[in-house]
Amino acid sequence: MKIVIAPDSFKGSLSAAEAAQAMKTGFLHVFPEAEYTLIPMADGGEGMLESFLFKKGTSPLEVSVRNTYGNDKKAKICIDGETAYIESAHAVGLTDFTPEELIPIQSTSYGVGQMIRYALDQGCKKVLIGLGGSAVNDGGAGLLEALGARYTYTEEFEGGVTLGRLPFIQRVDLTTLDPRLHEVKLMIASDVNNPLTGEEGATAIFGPQKGVRSEDIAVYDQWIAQFAALTAAELIDAPSAGAAGGMGFALLAAGGQFAQGAKLIGEEIGLQDAVREADLILTGEGKSDEQTMYGKVAHYVAELADAYQKPVILISGSLDHEAEELISLFAASFSITHSPCTLEYALTHARTLTTKRAAEIAKLIQLQL
Repeated sequence: MKIVIAPDSFKGSLSAAEAAQAMKTGFLHVFPEAEYTLIPMADGGEGMLESFLFKKGTSPLEVSVRNTYGNDKKAKICIDGETAYIESAHAVGLTDFTPEELIPIQSTSYGVGQMIRYALDQGCKKVLIGLGGSAVNDGGAGLLEALGARYTYTEEFEGGVTLGRLPFIQRVDLTTLDPRLHEVKLMIASDVNNPLTGEEGATAIFGPQKGVRSEDIAVYDQWIAQFAALTAAELIDAPSAGAAGGMGFALLAAGGQFAQGAKLIGEEIGLQDAVREADLILTGEGKSDEQTMYGKVAHYVAELADAYQKPVILISGSLDHEAEELISLFAASFSITHSPCTLEYALTHARTLTTKRAAEIAKLIQLQL
């Protein structure tokens, strides 16, 4: 029996690779002779780089970049041949800071632009960027600056652009962008379809988790709208322009192309071929609910399995049994918890719980063989 194991991470407890290994361990107790293919997945957010490193068996490179607030840090990047894989959170990640440390008005996406520029310096012809988990909310101005864009201000500043400097920009020049961008395929992985500004835009929807106070949302949104109008007004309402505090907008302005994160990543690491040859597919995530239906890993894996008429089983940290449309996608759906427990307990014991649940599922399958 050929079994493909392709989960997302269980946020706060297991990486996608750890979740996949836990599921395999459980199944090995029952099917030790089965052929297992582990494909840890991601949708463009945290853990994307790990998925590529795991599948391609390469080691990450470290690049010196600026973090969310312009301080030096080391960010990891994966280069395989002429393709670079970049997880923006490695440069400007939200998890780098406590909520008290977040200062959105000082945020810049410059470090992500530096990572792209590094990939260009290495001769890469394709750059795939995951946009989830960022702490920035600068409309992508920093990213564009790192790639060569020039800004003319109403007054002089030292240092690079930040969210707080956007209202002082009176001219944006994109003709100075790195010319190598015309020769590279810039792919953007995201599960966010929000426009750049407005009630469903980057600041209104995602700003609060990055430290934006409710009374500042409208002000910051206006600053970003003003900057965007000077940069590429036609892209303000483009789907996914609001991803990662506006980095989606900036990447589109630089010639990037968006794709559903899970689909793009799955294609890059061979998920489709593996599913085609599989007898059974296992997937999972930390929490499965109606949000899973919007481009998340488990949903994409289920759709792919359905296309090849292969059974797929969902194993999740938490399962919303009221999400009937979600549950109907899978041959069976399970939560790793066996009885009522605290969230802390579930997170702490996620690996053991996942292994046990996988073993129980394997026993049920064995009864039908």
